[in-house]
Amino acid sequence: MPFTLPKPAIYFLTAIAAALLLFLILLPNSNNANAQQASTATPTSTSALTFTSISAGEDHTCGLRADGAAVCWGGNLFDQSTPPSGAFTSISAGGYHTCGLRADGAAVCWGDNLFDESTPPSGAFTSISAGYSHTCGLRADGAAVCWGANWEGQSTPPSGAFTSISAGGEDTCGLRADGAAVCWGSNAYGKSTPPSGAFTSISASWGHTCGLRTNGAAVCWGYNRFGQSTPPSGAFTSISAGTYHTCGLRADGAAVCWGHNAYGKSTPPSGAFTSINAGDYHTCGLRANGAAVCWGSNAYGKSTPPSGAPSTATPTPTGVSTPEGANDRMSRLEGKVDAQQGQIERQQQQLETQQGLIEAQKEQLGTLQTFVESLQGLITALTNRLAALDGGPVAATPTATPTPTNTPVTTPTPTPTSTTIPTATPTSASASTLAPGCIRSISLGWLTGAWNADCLSNKTPPAAKTGTRYARFYTFTLDAPSTVTVNISSDDVSDTYLYLLNGRGADGSVVNRGDTQIDERLQPGTYTIEATTYALEAGGNFTLTFGVAALSRIR
Repeated sequence: MPFTLPKPAIYFLTAIAAALLLFLILLPNSNNANAQQASTATPTSTSALTFTSISAGEDHTCGLRADGAAVCWGGNLFDQSTPPSGAFTSISAGGYHTCGLRADGAAVCWGDNLFDESTPPSGAFTSISAGYSHTCGLRADGAAVCWGANWEGQSTPPSGAFTSISAGGEDTCGLRADGAAVCWGSNAYGKSTPPSGAFTSISASWGHTCGLRTNGAAVCWGYNRFGQSTPPSGAFTSISAGTYHTCGLRADGAAVCWGHNAYGKSTPPSGAFTSINAGDYHTCGLRANGAAVCWGSNAYGKSTPPSGAPSTATPTPTGVSTPEGANDRMSRLEGKVDAQQGQIERQQQQLETQQGLIEAQKEQLGTLQTFVESLQGLITALTNRLAALDGGPVAATPTATPTPTNTPVTTPTPTPTSTTIPTATPTSASASTLAPGCIRSISLGWLTGAWNADCLSNKTPPAAKTGTRYARFYTFTLDAPSTVTVNISSDDVSDTYLYLLNGRGADGSVVNRGDTQIDERLQPGTYTIEATTYALEAGGNFTLTFGVAALSRIR
């Protein structure tokens, strides 16, 4: 017998829908303070500045000048891109903080300090590594010291001496004097269970870890959904593990990357590099002349190295007074000009960010209005259902004798209003003919819908998938880095498929796809889910389940 909702359930659903509709109408449209689209950087863009080292973090990048001055660019929400003055010997960009070492080995950190990741202990260090929410360094005797987040034990290193250390997302790894790798913290996907044997270098990231053998062969372990833990053959001179990708340098300086390639972060430009560092959704390297080159996502400008010359980082000796000559006055004036230019650039970046927020809020308002219309249709359908259960008039009811009460009644599936939907041409599935009614917003954990001839897809089908494809598109916006899970199910339509696209509508590039489920870690921005059937000329109902788990912290 077909399932029929009882009358109390119908009343309950109607009340919930009405309350949610009222809440959404009154909801202030100001919760997208951090929304920003991640553009793609041009890999061939280089900086007029030269650097001796470079480090790519979550949404910012830092480098050291020849005089030891630290220069950072990109996201600066927690001042992670505002280094202090003075010279450094090394620098490491983490999740939302940055750390460096002074000439005397003192550690200095700046940026987010929610878990004290930017509050290093006193004393000298020989090396330092900033992870996502924790930081680690090595003392002169090789002892590892970590501070910051420690919920997985990532800041509780084992005893004994290490020759190198690398802080990842929720784990940390180091090398012993004999080259043996030791990792501690989270062991999800086996990322803290390194293989035996000697390594010459090691790099820990969010879900996987990589190292180089004595013959230069790359070995990776941990999460490998995108192939980030499956390095190509051949020898490397250095290796760097990013969030979902890995990069290394060959003996001739050629950069090779593998794994996830969103925004082209695993597609390095040609030419030789002297060093490489993989971040979250971008990668950076240094040329032989010290020029910085970055590729991948350019959100917040993290893949656009600055130009110009910062003031020297060499500190003025205390207690020494020297006359100011013409050259000194000129240098001081140039420093003031550079500072003013930097302030202007920061103000321009803030203005661009505000403009982006305005656009994001406009788009959110449009999404909200679309969802309100969908709720109104749902309330209307539920109201009609209540009228039918109460014995009231129902549109198009025959005048014949009423059917006995035990006759099965099917709950109608809400469908979008079709008064303004143009009829799509079956032979053309371009974005220009995509019916507006096929775009719907996701605001709940579940959605139902139906395919019809007004909703044609223009995506190139995978191998062995042919025929007219009916689809519906669902748009959503993220204001923080999140893990998104999408599932599709249908009782009466076969051969379902999902696409996750960049942007709003059918024109965006494909981020991921799957038969019944998509799991993807996404940066802030607007995305579209295409729910599809390959069943030839077949419409039908489906259910789409959508879940989001934010990765960044709410301050």
